[in-house]
Amino acid sequence: MMNQAYAQMLSPVLDWVLQARANGRYTFEPPFESGAGARARLGGREVLMLSTGNYLGLADHPEIRQAMRAALDEFGASSCGARINNGTTTLHRQLEARLAEWTGKESAIAFSSGYLANLGTISALCDADTVIVTDQFNHMSILDGCRLAEGTVKIFTHNSIDKLQFVLQRNADARKLFVVVDGVYSMDGELAPLDQIHKLAEQYGALLMVDEAHGIGVLGARGAGAAEHFGVPVDIVMGSFSKSLAGIGGFVAGTTALVEYIRHFSHAYTFNASLPPVVVAGVLKALELMERESWRIAKLWRNTLRFRSGLIELGFDVMGSVTPVVPILIGDDEILLDMAKDLLDGGVYLAAAIPPAVPKGKSRFRANATASLEDEDIDRALDLLGRAAKRYGLLR
Repeated sequence: MMNQAYAQMLSPVLDWVLQARANGRYTFEPPFESGAGARARLGGREVLMLSTGNYLGLADHPEIRQAMRAALDEFGASSCGARINNGTTTLHRQLEARLAEWTGKESAIAFSSGYLANLGTISALCDADTVIVTDQFNHMSILDGCRLAEGTVKIFTHNSIDKLQFVLQRNADARKLFVVVDGVYSMDGELAPLDQIHKLAEQYGALLMVDEAHGIGVLGARGAGAAEHFGVPVDIVMGSFSKSLAGIGGFVAGTTALVEYIRHFSHAYTFNASLPPVVVAGVLKALELMERESWRIAKLWRNTLRFRSGLIELGFDVMGSVTPVVPILIGDDEILLDMAKDLLDGGVYLAAAIPPAVPKGKSRFRANATASLEDEDIDRALDLLGRAAKRYGLLR
């Protein structure tokens, strides 16, 4: 029989999930029946995709499919081992060399997920002599990495340079200072002011790590991320393969000494199964395509501006987003879930974010107008959003 304390913790969540499923308002983990470009099949019909990390529309690119098929024929489904043992192939080495060159760093290391890249890097590098300085709205993988680390964690108010300076000044005598921020904040679409953060990190001798999961393929002249956008060098670049690069996994790039230390002391790397070679081949091809088909980034931004300006014109609050991550603030959890169902019934998929993913009272849609969309797709989504919001009294 289950311990009563656990029963009291688990039962309310189960009750809510069962009730939401019963009345058709549970929109999480929808089982898609196809890959997702501009459209996907869900529940036996086609839906327009307005929530996906497939920023550049590469997920169904024929050249990526072909590269993955070739790797499957050559290497099989999996190496069935950790990288440190039998899990490294020549493709893994090619990818890491390519990532180091692309980010302008000496070396790079690939992890099996972006989450593990943050978790493993922060926990490996931040020992008891380290003061870790982190933005309050950093991704959960960063927060969990801080919890695993032995260092002392200091949190500064979101994007506040004054608070960051205050924390660094108060801890200036620490043996090691480690600053970690998101380049693009994945729930709000805001940019970290990396030019100012970099200046402070240099002033106080702090190592600076930037999570570029939502900056890669989106920002910078070559799509290398927020650091390239601001034109500042950072000590550690973290990136994800699961968004613009249409794969799964993540990486960290930095000096050779730093990468080799992570390779041997990061538990999330040494004790985890390696990325399947078939995935690595797809990411390598995606990097090539991102540079060769540069029109994709331009179209992503054109679509983003059309979508965001349309939302503002309707009267929605997009929470100051300046990137292709476009939050649509609704506030009320129940109204948000009702709207999500109505939109899905109308053939538009939008992901709903409710607590604990976002603060209470800040429930929202998390939208992306990717490079796969056409003008008529965006206009259709705006029309349905506007009508749904009026139905619930959110807009005049």
